[in-house]
Amino acid sequence: MTAYIHPKDIEKAREALWKEHQGSSAVRASLFNLVIYTKNNERQDYFQKIAKGVIRKFPCRIIMITESEDSKEGYLKTFVSDLRPDDNSNSLFCDMINFEVSGDYRNRIPFVVTPNLLADLPVYFLSGGDPCKQDPVSIELKDLATRTVYDSETSESMNDFAKSLLELYNNGCYDIGDLNWARLAPWRGLFVHTFNDPEKLKCLRESKDIRITYNVTPTKQFCHTKIGATYFQAWIATKLKWNYENMLGTKEELCFKYTSSIGPVTITLIPGKYDQVTPGRLLKFESFSWKNEHLLLEKSKQNPQKITIHHATPTHCEMPAYYLLDKEIAGKSMIHEIYSRGTRGSFIEILKLISKYNSGSICS
Repeated sequence: MTAYIHPKDIEKAREALWKEHQGSSAVRASLFNLVIYTKNNERQDYFQKIAKGVIRKFPCRIIMITESEDSKEGYLKTFVSDLRPDDNSNSLFCDMINFEVSGDYRNRIPFVVTPNLLADLPVYFLSGGDPCKQDPVSIELKDLATRTVYDSETSESMNDFAKSLLELYNNGCYDIGDLNWARLAPWRGLFVHTFNDPEKLKCLRESKDIRITYNVTPTKQFCHTKIGATYFQAWIATKLKWNYENMLGTKEELCFKYTSSIGPVTITLIPGKYDQVTPGRLLKFESFSWKNEHLLLEKSKQNPQKITIHHATPTHCEMPAYYLLDKEIAGKSMIHEIYSRGTRGSFIEILKLISKYNSGSICS
């Protein structure tokens, strides 16, 4: 049973926890502060996994704030625990200060969080709320942070999400990120590897029809499965300087219309199902050019890390090439955001493009 304490007794609880580990090989370490703010729902466990994944690479002090929206009674409950990496290591543990809050007590959160941040160390804030809703507590926590990372999975409209992040950026918040954008790093690396070849890059530039298949199978933690594929096609369009025309589609299949220097380009997001892959992850990329060239990058059914690359022209067909994606680990996207400094111009350009899309179509 959880032993709740008064916020003023957090330091005493930490010292008691340290004494429990004395005599063992465990070491307490912190390179920075990680503040996580989430709702009391299915994604709470997901954020716990992210925290465990982060401390495997970067030990840190974790402050976890969980808000209950269902409780009619207002409260602020506090307890201290230790968190170990998810690799069963016994040599390291990190402080985890937990706040459970409801009702008007949520306004006290910034006042109990601030004194428990380790001084002179960076503060990374992972917000589990929708920035479109302008939550005052989330805004105050953002102001304490070195870098703020959002999770677009929580947003009800990708269009409004992009506009909110652009507004933050234009108002001077230059260190922002999104977990769904970071999760695309392996596929962006694959593209850099593949299109380093001038012939393949030319084929991509001359595309008339692109089809991106994503894993549509939802879970309680991931239900907006089109977000990653939407980011990816927007990244391609901005990098190749295609002009956006319009979008249309159904609940699961979306079609984006662009114009390149050669002619019209259609990018279609197609739902697929692959139980071994996390919902929303990319499964296949296929391009058809105006000169009848065909390019295919497809995830293996036997090994989800393995990508097969096919390239064919009207006159020849290359032997398949292979590429290995990094193994997906909970927390890896957050680690990627911790590595990052500032907000890359390419991400801002993508947000500007997404802000033009039809509101509600992507997160429906």
